[in-house]
Amino acid sequence: MSSDRAAYCDVDGTLSATQIASPLIYFRRRITPQPWLTLYLCSLPFRAAYWLLLDKFSRDASNRAIYAGYGGMDAERIRALASDCYQSYLEPRLLTEGLKRLEELKAEGVRLVLVTGSLDLLMIPLAKRLDAELIAPRLEERDGRFTGRLTTAPMTGARKAEAVRTHAQRVGIDLQASFSFGDALGDVPMLECVGRPVAVNPGRRLAAQATRRGWPIERWH
Repeated sequence: MSSDRAAYCDVDGTLSATQIASPLIYFRRRITPQPWLTLYLCSLPFRAAYWLLLDKFSRDASNRAIYAGYGGMDAERIRALASDCYQSYLEPRLLTEGLKRLEELKAEGVRLVLVTGSLDLLMIPLAKRLDAELIAPRLEERDGRFTGRLTTAPMTGARKAEAVRTHAQRVGIDLQASFSFGDALGDVPMLECVGRPVAVNPGRRLAAQATRRGWPIERWH
């Protein structure tokens, strides 16, 4: 079994039918007292429209806007709720074919690495389940509360590629022999890093890129 190959896999939209805003709403529902919760829920359509508009221009900006919503939250309380959020929201939305694909690669001795824009506190249970390494952003904390900022830049676009190259250099991974899985156009820099890129359930633009470059397309359900 080889240990110099890795499979770098995006999570939201690739390994799971999830997106990063839903956990924020999950936590808000559980920690916000009335009547503030009702006001927050009423504001969600406007917030969602704003996040979507930002995303059309910059995934980085939309991620920052969503994570700003964690500002002021009690860090320990959110960490205590994170496991339940994983169990009730993320785990039921994991894609069976994706889990099977990664398990097959792991059985061949390929290291599994989750590379995701989702918060580390939400992804740790999934990484443990898969016996995978995790590359994910972390919320900044001050005086026991989250500030609404990340400790690093959002894990999007070129930063995913940088993280993959840094990881590979640090642990001795042969990127040309390795895999990468992504679903969105923003995953192209990460897919370009490896010798065996795979577009998973791609949108129109990524599907066009994959076809042009001769990358395989897989459908995970």
